Amino acid sequence: MTVTAPNTFSSKSIRGLCGVCAQVVSYVLSGAVFIAGFFGAALVLDAPFTLLAVSVFAAITIGLLGSYLAALVFKLKSPFRYTFVQGLLPVALFIGLTAVFILRPIIANTQQNPLIQTSGVEYWQLPTGSTVAVQKVAAQGSKDLNPIVFLHGGPGAYSVSLGSTVDVISQLTSDSHDVYFYDQIGGGLSQRLNDISQYSFDRHIRDLEAVFQKIGADEIILIGSSWGSSLGASYMAKHPSHVSHAIFSGPSPIFHPDWKDVGDGGVDEKMTPTQKKAFSTMVEKPRLFVAIALAEINPIAAARFAPDSELGALFDQAANKFYLPFSVCDEKMLEVQSSRYGFWSNRMTGKTLWNRKDDPKPQLMKNETPVLIMRGKCDYKKEAVAKQYASIFPNATYVVLEDAGHMPYWEKPKVYLQTIRDFLSRYPTQIN
Repeated sequence: MTVTAPNTFSSKSIRGLCGVCAQVVSYVLSGAVFIAGFFGAALVLDAPFTLLAVSVFAAITIGLLGSYLAALVFKLKSPFRYTFVQGLLPVALFIGLTAVFILRPIIANTQQNPLIQTSGVEYWQLPTGSTVAVQKVAAQGSKDLNPIVFLHGGPGAYSVSLGSTVDVISQLTSDSHDVYFYDQIGGGLSQRLNDISQYSFDRHIRDLEAVFQKIGADEIILIGSSWGSSLGASYMAKHPSHVSHAIFSGPSPIFHPDWKDVGDGGVDEKMTPTQKKAFSTMVEKPRLFVAIALAEINPIAAARFAPDSELGALFDQAANKFYLPFSVCDEKMLEVQSSRYGFWSNRMTGKTLWNRKDDPKPQLMKNETPVLIMRGKCDYKKEAVAKQYASIFPNATYVVLEDAGHMPYWEKPKVYLQTIRDFLSRYPTQIN
């Protein structure tokens, strides 16, 4: 008696399996083409919805072709109906997910428009192409001492409309100094660039030199806070004769690549695990990641896709909840709310800052300009960063301020100002 083994895999079942595989591959390829089409189109196109249209068209094409192939394998009587339904199904799903997670703004625009007319604010059109908001507080009495230029932190932050900062620093006008505040390009009330690739560390240096030329003084006194200290130090390396005194508080690194491996200290190091999770939940959005990826391909398209008015508002929210509370020793002393943060200035300038090649330290070691470095005792920036300033500048004074954090002029304004006055009195200069 002969026993015949059952035919487990009939030609029909094999054909069905192949059809399923073809359809699955079609879905996968359709999704991949949807994503690749969006970023690929960005190589030549700027308008976000044009990019989306290209990706949808490409995904539909692949979806229909793949589904038609599956229908042929299945030997269906109505292959075109199957092709139409199965080919468009994944694309509809992709469009729905994109609309919910990618196209919908992360946060409503709560920022005021830059370049608005504000009392006491001028707009300087610089030869660099930047238009910056400037506020001048005139010296009281005689004006026989060098003007002061305040350099705010960030990049992307501001000072012109930040009353708590202006109110403190402008008190130095009683010592016969004109005091100038300006919002660096891309932040505060200053211009936002359409081509965000133009935000760079070098541009900030050139803007500062243009501000110096506009003021028209032989020398200025720089007061830098946080990133403003980094900007001021590198400006001194390029233009040593333009600065009579420099005052840096809560300084960021002189040369950021020095700190790539060890870090220069950040607010995340002060956060609890719960706070870190809450911060991630707030800012780690698919739309933000798409915008950042798009900026690597087409910066103009990225800024159109997710403008500063949206992303800046998001990071205002993050700054108010997570960054600013760690900028002071006692959160109860904090009376500041961020409202005009420039996301793209921060993002794109930061890239050039951490990848720069021109180390200013050799030049600064030869710079005899009197420099005051102040560090709040509970500053989240590493102490070694501030001490590097003291070790680099030959004529440096290093002061630690008790009960103060990253922004000592907010918590200890009287001590901060008196420390500056004492320093300037030891190195008096007059306008020529």
